[in-house]
Amino acid sequence: MADYEEQRIYWGNILRKIRYKHGLTQLDVATVLHVTRQAYSNLECGKRNPSPETIAILSDLYETDLFSIGLNSLPKEAVEERNRYKVIIQRSRPPRDD
Repeated sequence: MADYEEQRIYWGNILRKIRYKHGLTQLDVATVLHVTRQAYSNLECGKRNPSPETIAILSDLYETDLFSIGLNSLPKEAVEERNRYKVIIQRSRPPRDD
């Protein structure tokens, strides 16, 4: 998949843009997440990747599906590579006894 560092920066850009769109400060969002402003800043700066729980909480806060925004914003190469891995994994699974 795409370089891990690029994914962090990518999530940071999404989080920053949506926060600006809603007119919130980093401290406002950090308070909702029960973290320090610096901890939230690390997400936007790409120093940390948001957890699925954090993405879910922010999706509720912004009343939007950040998971879909994230997937739809991935570079084409990353999506193609992810799909190749899915096919490999599906082929390697033993048949199920239903």
